[in-house]
Amino acid sequence: MSNMNQTGQGSDPKKMCPIADSELCEWLGRNGCYQCYISTLKTPEAKEKALSNWKTTLSYLPNNIDELHSTGKCQFCKSEEPEEMDGYATFEIAHSEPYAEKGLIFGLGKKVRTPVGSLLTMQVSIGKECRKAFRRIDFMQMGILILFVIAGFVLLMIPQISGPLANWFVFMPYLLVILMGLAGYFLGKNMAAAYEKKIAKKVRIDLREIKLIKQMLDRGWFFFQTTNGMPRVFFSKKKTYECLKPQRNLEIEEDEDEETLDNMNI
Repeated sequence: MSNMNQTGQGSDPKKMCPIADSELCEWLGRNGCYQCYISTLKTPEAKEKALSNWKTTLSYLPNNIDELHSTGKCQFCKSEEPEEMDGYATFEIAHSEPYAEKGLIFGLGKKVRTPVGSLLTMQVSIGKECRKAFRRIDFMQMGILILFVIAGFVLLMIPQISGPLANWFVFMPYLLVILMGLAGYFLGKNMAAAYEKKIAKKVRIDLREIKLIKQMLDRGWFFFQTTNGMPRVFFSKKKTYECLKPQRNLEIEEDEDEETLDNMNI
C-alpha cells in the first residue's frame, strides 16, 4: 500500500521521496509519509541507501516467504491435514547483510562491522493445539520455577519453619528460597524436555523444521537472541504485517539460481 496520499495531487512522488512506491515504501507506508522514519533522513542519498539496504534484505528471502502466514493453515502441524490457523507465532531472525557498522565501544570510537545487518520479526500461522503445546512448555520452564519460589516464601511465613531455620543460621531462610527456586528450575526444565520429546511427533517445536525457515537459515539468516538454540516465540491474534516480500516487483528466477542461493555457505 503506497503512502502517497500525504504528498498532494499532481506532484511527482519520486521528487518528494526517492523511495516512493518502492518495496520499502510499501513496507513502511501504512500510516502515511509523516509517520515514516525515512522522512527523518536528511539527504536523498541516505533515503536511497535505505532502499538499497531493504532490497538487499529482501534478496535473501525466499520469494514465497509470505506463505508462512497467508495459507490459512498451521505451519507447525506435522500431520498431513494441518489444523486451521488461529493466530500467529512471531519471533526475530537476523542476517549479516547488508553491511552495517558502529563504534567499537558503546557506539563510539573506531567503526567495526556489526554482526546484524538485517533484523526481521517473522510471523507464522499457528493453530490452537500447537499454540497450546508451546504455552505448556513455557509454563513448565517458567511457571514451575515461579511456583516453587512462591512456595518457599509461603514456608517462611510459617513460624514453626522460619524460626528454627533462622536460629540455626541467619541466612538459612534466604537459602531455602534459593534452593526451592533451583529445584523448580531443574524440575521444570526436565519436565519441559520430556514433554517436547513427546509432542515433537505432532508439532514442529524446532522452528528449523519449517521448510521456509530452513530455507532462510540456508541463506545465512540466524535466530536472534536465542535460548538453547531457539528464539523466544510470542503469540498474537492479529498480523504484524500483511506482506513481507511484495510479488509485484519480483524478478522471475531460474530454478538453478534458487538452488544455488539455497545452498550458499554465507
